[in-house]
Amino acid sequence: MLLFISFNKISSQNNSDFGKGIKDIERYNSKEIDFIDSEENVKLSGTLIFPKTNYSKIVVITPGSGQNNRNSHYNIAEELLKNGIAVYRFDDRGVGKSGGKVNFGVDQIIKDLYYALNNLQKIDSLSNKKIGALGHSLGGIATIDVYQSGLKIDFLILMATPIEKFGKFNKPQYNSRRNPEIKVSTKMLFQNLQIPMLFIAGTNDSFFNSTETAALIHDLNNKNIEVKIINGLNHFLRAGSDDWKKTKEYQNLYEINPQALNEITSWIAKI
Repeated sequence: MLLFISFNKISSQNNSDFGKGIKDIERYNSKEIDFIDSEENVKLSGTLIFPKTNYSKIVVITPGSGQNNRNSHYNIAEELLKNGIAVYRFDDRGVGKSGGKVNFGVDQIIKDLYYALNNLQKIDSLSNKKIGALGHSLGGIATIDVYQSGLKIDFLILMATPIEKFGKFNKPQYNSRRNPEIKVSTKMLFQNLQIPMLFIAGTNDSFFNSTETAALIHDLNNKNIEVKIINGLNHFLRAGSDDWKKTKEYQNLYEINPQALNEITSWIAKI
């Protein structure tokens, strides 16, 4: 196992309720792109939204736990599109147009992300694009695993992703679920990372200690990794604490802080 961290606080939420369409969608092109999990013969469905002008980068957004549809993290998607970056999001299993049964496990998130990325890379019209993965929370863990599997990914963004416990990198051997024979420590994985990666989190994240995580990553001195820890932001990169279920903020989880949005888009633009 990669983590011994509980995600019970968010595992049962139906995130498909929070999805919103892109504002001014007519300013962009969109294309429905389905892909198949060939191991289970399950079809999943997603949408690629891209600028009408030339673009060079695509971000595949992977949410954390819960039932997520292709409209999740709409705030990030809108900001990326405004900055000339294409976005691909897909419905979780059993949600929207995707087949299969709803599954909250990280293994399923990993499998689906793997097949989504693999499918995009095979599309001739996208062969000249840089394709990266942005994962939030458990979705970030999935992006790490898919990278470790050997599938080509051009860049990674880990958003509020717990990779440490008690001030140390997760101690268990990192055992790729896609390639079980690959075993490497979390520290070694980040130490040897060969592609650009942004790690972004807030100081008020109650799921892990973002400050300690930042220190651990900085100590690796890997120039491919950039770390941004923003004061006062919670697990969803919003201002305030993670006690959002008791407030109106629960209905606006994906409307993240403008500074965080700017950090993400600015970083992608320069790689």
